[in-house]
Amino acid sequence: MSPPVLHATRALIDEPIKSNSASALPTYLSDVLDSKPQGYTGQYNNIEFTLGLQYTSALGENCRVVYLKRAEQLAEQERRAVCKNTNQQWVVTPQVIENKNNQISFGA
Repeated sequence: MSPPVLHATRALIDEPIKSNSASALPTYLSDVLDSKPQGYTGQYNNIEFTLGLQYTSALGENCRVVYLKRAEQLAEQERRAVCKNTNQQWVVTPQVIENKNNQISFGA
């Protein structure tokens, strides 16, 4: 016996999150994301980053895990995702659950 087929009757969100070119990462970081392997570590705007796995999101976007840490602090790394938008620009995806203690960004 197979499970019943369910159909959504209401959307989970009002409208999809739309990224614009203003939230796109700088060219230098885009080039790094396109060309460097998993495990590559670099620094930008006093933020240390380490590249993680590449994957395809549920929306069909090419994405990559990035670990961020402020260069001058010994704090734990923050795990973020960056994805290519429809304009083929890398953008940092919003976190579903924001942690008020972890607000690291590239300043882009």
